Amino acid sequence: MSRRLALLFLIGVVAISSGASAASTVTVVNQDGPGEGFNDTTPVSPVGGNSGTTLGEQRLIAFEFAAQAWENFLDSSIEIFIGANFDPLSCSPTSGVVGAAGTTTVHRDFSGAPATNTWYPQALANSLAGSDLDATNPDVGATFNSDIDDDDPNCLTGITWYLGLDGNNGNDIDLVDVVMHEIGHGIGFSSFVDESTGSRFFNRMDIFSTFLEDHSTGQLWGQMNNQKRKTSAKDTGDLHWVGTNVVNASGHVQMYAPNPVEPGSSVSHWDTAVAPDELMEPFITDPPIQMIGLAAEAMLDIGWNSGGGGAVCGDGVREGAEECDGSDFGTETCGSNGCTGGFLTCTGSCTIDTSTCTGCACVPTHSKEKGPRCSDGLDNDCDLLIDGADPDC
Repeated sequence: MSRRLALLFLIGVVAISSGASAASTVTVVNQDGPGEGFNDTTPVSPVGGNSGTTLGEQRLIAFEFAAQAWENFLDSSIEIFIGANFDPLSCSPTSGVVGAAGTTTVHRDFSGAPATNTWYPQALANSLAGSDLDATNPDVGATFNSDIDDDDPNCLTGITWYLGLDGNNGNDIDLVDVVMHEIGHGIGFSSFVDESTGSRFFNRMDIFSTFLEDHSTGQLWGQMNNQKRKTSAKDTGDLHWVGTNVVNASGHVQMYAPNPVEPGSSVSHWDTAVAPDELMEPFITDPPIQMIGLAAEAMLDIGWNSGGGGAVCGDGVREGAEECDGSDFGTETCGSNGCTGGFLTCTGSCTIDTSTCTGCACVPTHSKEKGPRCSDGLDNDCDLLIDGADPDC
């Protein structure tokens, strides 16, 4: 799946763990060669909490920061490997592909599969099976456009990757936001149905597509033939997600189904009409999202966090690495987050949202100091404590 910037965009291996203590381990596998991509030695100055001093190091830190957000949400006993690299991708002075990611293999009818005769992406299938079904391949493959960072006048003139961790990207493209989005596709937020023909992958449904319904016909995609799915894929406004967790959180949420079909964008994203903006929309938003948001509920619908036996985001009980779950905030209040009034809300990825608090001493960029934020010199959670002085670190 490729992600596109609104208006302007068409859209030796080393393993490094993202290092958070959570119910899952997400590991970034550096697939770049010497001197390029994550190994680019071009000197750069630290920016926005990213302490890297070379271009490659900053790219890797930003990528791991994005991977950690998913690591904190997912609950799997099986390590998730993301094979990643930076390479030149299609680009012009005014448009370009920023990145793409997807599952490397798919599986069906494995031990522990909730639905029979149904395709699951590798990372999810591994989690449900309780074993690595294909140890020879990373679970997710991800490639991002290196030309955007190389000041190439023929690639998005005047725009570059923003490698800071704080979302202050200005006119540039926030890498953390884009990587979070693409990882979402790779671990399951993606239909395997050919949107242009309506045909199923090897004549079987995939788990994501089983939750799609066309309100103009009242049929689920699994009940349709190829022609009906082809029509539904461009039935703007009528293609909805009907999984229980999403419905309980926000009702029947509209999927992106423009007419004509946009391969790589149609169906496998929330619609641009969804408000507020969501991470898994087809276009990059400004400011960047950097939150899993409603995609967390969709992940629960397709089977994530159902077999790990640990913390389950969305069950109303704060467990493990969860900051909150539903109305369970533990001892956290607006006051403990540097504000004087209001109330906390809990995001779909079980992190605390302080935007509904009042009288805050600063505008929080995150609800907690954790991971890379513990060395960025910033008070990210507005509790007047920074880095090592904050007990959250």
